[in-house]
Amino acid sequence: MADLKVQPSEVDGWDVVNAEDGVAVTNHPTREAAEEAARMRAAEDSISEESEGDVIVDTEHSHGIDDDDRGVKTTFFSIGGLLVVVTLIAIAVALIAALTNFGS
Repeated sequence: MADLKVQPSEVDGWDVVNAEDGVAVTNHPTREAAEEAARMRAAEDSISEESEGDVIVDTEHSHGIDDDDRGVKTTFFSIGGLLVVVTLIAIAVALIAALTNFGS
């Protein structure tokens, strides 16, 4: 089991962060709630692992926004662009079929 960090969130409250990859697992309004959640998470994860991970409280460093939030915008615009391309292809095929009397 990886260690869990409890850090102040850059946005609001306190984050429980996976120490290995730096990704927030949960967010809580108070430090005490975040520490309790981290201890519970470590205890749950230790059932399938050999040892329980440590809970580290880091009050000096705040946890920033994860890169996943930025990826959502990129994904949204990529899917929107793909939809536009598919629509243009469908229009082109319909125009070619109409101009050549295809299917008549």
